[in-house]
Amino acid sequence: MRNKGFTLIELMIVVAIIAIIAAIAIPSLLRSRMAANATAAAAACKAFAEAEEIYHRTDYDADGVLEYATKMSGATSLLTNGGTEIALIDRAFAAAESATGQPKAGYIFTILTTQTTPIARLFMSGTNLTLGYAMSAAPGAYDSTGRDSFMISNSGTIYQSDQGSGSSLQTTFNPVAPTWTPTE
Repeated sequence: MRNKGFTLIELMIVVAIIAIIAAIAIPSLLRSRMAANATAAAAACKAFAEAEEIYHRTDYDADGVLEYATKMSGATSLLTNGGTEIALIDRAFAAAESATGQPKAGYIFTILTTQTTPIARLFMSGTNLTLGYAMSAAPGAYDSTGRDSFMISNSGTIYQSDQGSGSSLQTTFNPVAPTWTPTE
């Protein structure tokens, strides 16, 4: 009488086949996740621009000046005004501000107050951000959560660029071609 079951050779062949399939599928899965993160970052840039335009219509800090928000979270920001939540952006997005923030969909964001291209200008007038706005989005972990960085300004055009593994958040709005290209 023969015992029912698998031989060691059969089990090793099945494990080898599973390993081969995993080796093929996992990189594709990671690329798909990075593409989804990049799409979410571009959408977040667009949401930021819309939130800034809404914020600009109301004098939230009651100083008589209609300005753009300089922060995504904090006392006078796109998330709260004083102790009142205005929620022009969601909490996860607000928490993803600056390099110390918690990434949203693998990206970190910062509000930019200066522009160097096509003309150099400061968006600030005194302490108010009145002359425009811009935002930068960079992958929290290059080649793991994403590769492309994004920028948007009050013109509404989103630019993207692969800044490489040594990149950091942009500090000025500077979408110089051919490095930065408009995204769709």
